This record gives sequence, C-alpha cells and structure tokens, in this order.
Amino acid sequence: MAYMISGNMDNGATEFQIEAAISKIFASEAAWNVTDECIQVMGGMGYMKDAGVERVMRDLRIFRIFEGTNDILRLFVALNGFQNAGNQLKSLQKAMKNPIGNAALLAGEITKRTKRKAGFSTGLTLQGSVHPELAHSGELAVKAIEQFGAVVEELLIKHGKKIIDEQFVLKRVADSAIDLYAMVVVLSRASRSLSQGGPTAQHEKMLCETWCVEAHDRVMTDIKSLRSSESRQLFKNMKAISAAVVETGGVVAPHPLGF
Repeated sequence: MAYMISGNMDNGATEFQIEAAISKIFASEAAWNVTDECIQVMGGMGYMKDAGVERVMRDLRIFRIFEGTNDILRLFVALNGFQNAGNQLKSLQKAMKNPIGNAALLAGEITKRTKRKAGFSTGLTLQGSVHPELAHSGELAVKAIEQFGAVVEELLIKHGKKIIDEQFVLKRVADSAIDLYAMVVVLSRASRSLSQGGPTAQHEKMLCETWCVEAHDRVMTDIKSLRSSESRQLFKNMKAISAAVVETGGVVAPHPLGF
C-alpha cells in the first residue's frame, strides 16, 4: 500500500488522504496481528526478552493510536466515501430537473443501478489492467466494488446527513473500503510480477488469489449485514447496552453471588 500511494504521489496525485488513512490502519493492525500470532506460536517463550518479540509487541501498540487513532481514521475513510457518493447523487438529482435534456445520462444511471441491484455486472471491468492469470481475482474485486457502491448509496439515501451518527454502520463501510483497496493493491503488485516474469511471481499470484477470495467474502458479509434488518436491530441493542453500562458505571447485571 505504501508503495502504491508513494507512486501515485510521485505521479502528481493530489488526493491521497483516504488511501493514506487506509494504509495506516491496515499496516498498524496487520503488524499487531502478526506479532500477536508469533507470540501465540512461541508460547511462553514469546514473553522472554531473548526472543525479542515482547518488545516488538509493546512498541507496536502505540501505532494504532499514534498519527490518528484507527477508530477515528475509520470514520474519516467512511465519511469521505459518503461525501463523494453524495456529490454524485446531487449531480443526478440536478440532471433529473431536466429529464429530456439529460435523457441519455438518466437512462444510463437507471440501467446501471437496476443491474447492480439485481446483482448483474454494470460493465465495470479490470480486464486489460490485471494479468490474465488473475482474471478471476479481478472479477471478485469488481463484484465487491459494485455491490459496495450500491450499499453506500442505499445507506446515504436512508440516513442522509444523520449517517454521521451511525458509527456501527460506518465501521463496516470502512472495513469494506480497506479490504477493497487492499484487493486492488495486491492485484496491481501480482500482475506486475507476472508480467515481468519475476522469480516470485507464482508465489505472489497465490498470495493475491488467497487475499482476494477472503477479502471478497468479508466485504460481501459486511454488505449483507448493512442491508439486514436483523443487523440494524443488533446495532440498536449494542447502542443501548453501551449506554446502560456507561450510566451504571460498570456491569449492569448483578453479581451472581450477590457481591
């Protein structure tokens, strides 16, 4: 991710705040998870200074807080995405005021949204951008991107400006955006390695395919959750539970032994 963002900046890109935030979230959490898993594999030896892992874990903990906490950065990623979607919807709303003059535009938008709602492809493709050996991974990315775009519009229409208060929703939107960006990045890296015939190209291909399948599944699960009435009720429950804990100053239910 860092190389992708740096390359875009070197090429003159001026809008890279969202990608930078995604990169910081992804890198800091991935580093923490890897270190935690390393200590788990090592068992008790992982705590020993000689292993050196316990210090790595200690030092890594600050990175999810430093330079913007990951929780706040997730809100930044999601809300910026909604802002862009809102601008697109405003343009469409403006076009609808002159339906005859904008007939072609409106017809195209209606067709696109109808296909997307039905689960069909809107014509978006990565063919020609990704290596042929990664065609299936590219299709998974496109499918996830299309459905993500659809659910973002649905949520914006449903909540409007009040979307800023829907933090359970925003977290899942941000998680999906992070997975989608990671898919695009690994597709780019693996495609380049395959095109150049690098010595690790096939290994990178496996990494890419594995990541894209798992990331696609996570995104689709999040999208299903965002569209689910049951999930909306769970969000309300979690909000009420947390409010009760704060009001009580601790666990709400009494101790089973009466303490």
